[in-house]
Amino acid sequence: MLAVFESPLNGRVLRAHAEGPCRLVELQERIGRTAQTTVRAAVANLLEIGALRKRAVGQSSYAVATELSEAGEEMLFVADEVQAWLALCPQGPIDPDGDRAKEAVKALAGGWSSTLMRALANRPFTLTELAEVIPGVSYPALERRIASMRASGQIAPVRKKGRGTPYVVTDWLRHAVAPLCAAGRWERRHLGEESPPITEIEVEAAFLLTLPLVPLPLLAEGSCVLAAQTDPVEPSARDQRLAGVKVDVARGEVVSSVAEIGGTPLTWAVGTPATWFDMVIDGKLGDLRIGGGNPQLALDLVAGLHHALFGSRQQQLAAT
Repeated sequence: MLAVFESPLNGRVLRAHAEGPCRLVELQERIGRTAQTTVRAAVANLLEIGALRKRAVGQSSYAVATELSEAGEEMLFVADEVQAWLALCPQGPIDPDGDRAKEAVKALAGGWSSTLMRALANRPFTLTELAEVIPGVSYPALERRIASMRASGQIAPVRKKGRGTPYVVTDWLRHAVAPLCAAGRWERRHLGEESPPITEIEVEAAFLLTLPLVPLPLLAEGSCVLAAQTDPVEPSARDQRLAGVKVDVARGEVVSSVAEIGGTPLTWAVGTPATWFDMVIDGKLGDLRIGGGNPQLALDLVAGLHHALFGSRQQQLAAT
């Protein structure tokens, strides 16, 4: 669903509807000078995915306005998170209506869907190494995505002896997990069976990318498993598996996080994707299951995930 915001016009159309229902002519007045055919196409797209709905205006059956649906109201939240992330760009705040925004969101969506972000989440990789661990994407396509993410500041090169340039994720890309989570929750709530499955790779990537940003109490110590249920690989399958990370904490800092959750953990936090979305976005524990010998560590970690991505949003923006 994040791909919706590769076109800045979609965000402008949604925000224009926040003022109330409007007909096409009124919508054009609200969003500024844009060709009617272009605006009409954006409205049609948002109607198709359920973010907008039609309503009759007056007595004429031909007089129709569009308004935000419940899904559209929540999509505005996703739009706000995309805009907030763009404002944190280390190269300077990005205008959400400009070409740079389109390029940044497209690069982000491409990096996520291709599992590129998962590969880079825990260590540097060269382009050649990435081509080996992501066989489902052609070398030229992978090269283009690397170039786009580098140009927008989402990944950065690091020095290394030998051939090839390794790339690492930037903190700005780590913060992109916020709009990704908002988009993921929207899909689960409003697309029903058409919602893309939550995969092991996505769960691991989200945890691995965010954990370096997590603030913890100075006395926090120990190991903890953070895990979420994943959707069955086959639509007809019933089995759900757990995916996640094992986190080691020393003196209030995350010192390691690895995508290994086998065995019996000493401390854990486990939940469904819906539970994790609510926890990370809203800070609500809900049905998240926490247990083991050091439950306070698990509580500190999940609270830290919320604070890193959503709880400190205003402070982050105020500092830019």
